[in-house]
Amino acid sequence: MLFQATVEATGKTTTGIPVPEEIVTGLGAGKRPPVRVTLNGYTYRTTLGVMGGRTLISVSAAIRQAASVAAGDQLPVTIELDTEPRERA
Repeated sequence: MLFQATVEATGKTTTGIPVPEEIVTGLGAGKRPPVRVTLNGYTYRTTLGVMGGRTLISVSAAIRQAASVAAGDQLPVTIELDTEPRERA
């Protein structure tokens, strides 16, 4: 699924991308599903979070650097349900 979004500052050093409700519903896996997110060609695995009643994709400093994005950037976001097993390190 592809949508346009703005990377938002969510704290002093944290950022997130709000996910439209129709995208969350379209994933068909509840409110906090595991997903793969692609920003500027960089793909990473995460789990959707809920903050202040909004669903967000967390974008850490390391991910911002790898994807060359910053708070305030508007960009296309590709998101898909991540069904691959996750292993604990």
